[in-house]
Amino acid sequence: MRRSPTPWSLAVALMVVAVGGAAGGTVGAGSARGQVRELTFETAKAAVAAGALPVVRATAQATATWCGTSSQVDLTPNVVAGNPVHWVYAIPSDGQDRLSSLANTMQTDAEAIDAWWRTQDTTRVPRNDLTELSCGLQIDLSSLRMQQPGSQLASPGEVFGAVFAALAAAGFRSTHAKYLVYFDGPVSDANVCGQGASDPFGIGLAVVYFQACQGVSTAAVAAHELLHTLGAVPRGAPHECPEPDVGHTCDDTIDLMYPSIDVSPLSNRALDPGRDDYYGHAGSWPDSQDSPWLVQLDRQVPFTLTITGPGAVAADVPGLQCAASCTTTWNADTRLGLAATPGTGTKLVRWGGGCSGASICNVVVAPGGTVTALFAPLVYRLTVNVSGRGTVRSSRSGITCRPRCSVAFPSYVPIRLTAAPAKGWRLRSWSGACRGSRLACTVPMSAATRARAIFVRVKS
Repeated sequence: MRRSPTPWSLAVALMVVAVGGAAGGTVGAGSARGQVRELTFETAKAAVAAGALPVVRATAQATATWCGTSSQVDLTPNVVAGNPVHWVYAIPSDGQDRLSSLANTMQTDAEAIDAWWRTQDTTRVPRNDLTELSCGLQIDLSSLRMQQPGSQLASPGEVFGAVFAALAAAGFRSTHAKYLVYFDGPVSDANVCGQGASDPFGIGLAVVYFQACQGVSTAAVAAHELLHTLGAVPRGAPHECPEPDVGHTCDDTIDLMYPSIDVSPLSNRALDPGRDDYYGHAGSWPDSQDSPWLVQLDRQVPFTLTITGPGAVAADVPGLQCAASCTTTWNADTRLGLAATPGTGTKLVRWGGGCSGASICNVVVAPGGTVTALFAPLVYRLTVNVSGRGTVRSSRSGITCRPRCSVAFPSYVPIRLTAAPAKGWRLRSWSGACRGSRLACTVPMSAATRARAIFVRVKS
């Protein structure tokens, strides 16, 4: 956490917090492990109080230009389908809003991390939450003004806990997201570069302290902390550092997860260079390369959703939010829960393809996979006419026709019509939605329906 070569040890069972230090300090951050299920302000403070390890950043010049406008919401749908890394700019209540300039740095860092990751692994890249802006695809960058002034957010525990609480209050609490926050406010120690914490199966938070650790790269801090939210370095990895540097590797000084780092840029670091600790290894312990927050470039699969009728379908995992037939692309084997929203006066009749039933559709994305959703009006009108002497009755109450009747029935619920000739008469035939001369006929009610029963005298 500080420049001192003696970092704090970390002994928190339910949540691990990663904190960065300046050049020549120690890289810190424990991976989320154990039975982590919840992040709260109090657990954040407790974790920091128990100890947090330093991390660093290296210098980077802002070369990209972010062309968006300030937004306090997560723009949807996500351009890249799957569990996202969402970027947030946060300031205390009395902080100067510098998003217009610092957003360029954040966009540059996002591009730098993406490019660096591809040099380390041609099959994976972090799934940044992207949106279509006037200048093309860029990070979906949200802004957050916190309730507390900077003077109340000086200590690491207070800042990290307050950021997490502010995100949750603003609606940024998806269990499918990792939130990468650049906090542009004062910190009590200029050597504290960032913090990170994560439920290994859901929400994660990595915070970069923008006003601290001058001269080191925010891209390196962000990449390091993001790796911790993805589970690096897991307990028991072959080269995991001993106390107090657990959560890091100690076999190679160029490893991004080494417990100390200089001011060299992110491009000078390596992602588990031996592929034997936390990324791309063949062992039985957790592997960050398998994280659902990475795009698996070698396992992309199109998923086709066909919508008929007025309605929309959205997936629980961000990236699918369609009001018309659409095709999205996912990591193979991604599990989706699809929910239907019927239009006004309509209902979901049924799912089809890879789904069944009429509530939530659970599907696994696989090659050739498709799903259909059929929406229809709540009711369709059934009109029955009678020629001659006789009566037509419906299996559901409503139709007792002689000579004509019209009733609205629930759509797509079949109705059985039964013809009853008067004495001395017989059913010659049906017409319209019914055919033949049998007394009973079933209509599917998949549209407004008309049927006619034709009775004639019995010849003597």
